[in-house]
Amino acid sequence: MPELDEIVTLIYDDGEQETFTVEEILEVDGKTYVVLVPEDVDTEAPDDIEVDAFIFKVEEKEDGEEVLVELDDDEYEKITEVLCEEDEDDADFDDDFDDDFDDDDEDDDDDFDFDEDFDEDPGDEE
Repeated sequence: MPELDEIVTLIYDDGEQETFTVEEILEVDGKTYVVLVPEDVDTEAPDDIEVDAFIFKVEEKEDGEEVLVELDDDEYEKITEVLCEEDEDDADFDDDFDDDFDDDDEDDDDDFDFDEDFDEDPGDEE
C-alpha cells in the first residue's frame, strides 16, 4: 500500500509518465483511496493557493500487485464529501486551538501564579 509522502509514478496508456506525492490515504467502506498531488507542488504553501489533486482507489491484482484505479462518478462524490468533512473538522480544531491562545485579553496575568521568591538555582546565592 502506498505511504504518505511516497513518490508515485503514474504511467499512462500512451507511455507518458507523471510523478506524484501521496498527500493523503483514507479508508472508506473498507476500500483504500489515495490523494495524489504533482511532485513539484509545495503542499505547505498558503491555503489560498489552488493545487490539482487526483484521487485514486487502491486495488490489488490477482498477482498481488497494487494498482491505482480511477473512480466512477458516485465514488468520486463520496470520497470528496469525506475529504471536505475532514477539512471542516480540521478548520474547527484550528479555530478552537487559536481561541485558546487569543491575545485579545491583556489582563490575563492572574491566570498563573508565580512565586516571586522562587530561586531557580538554589546554589546561586546573591
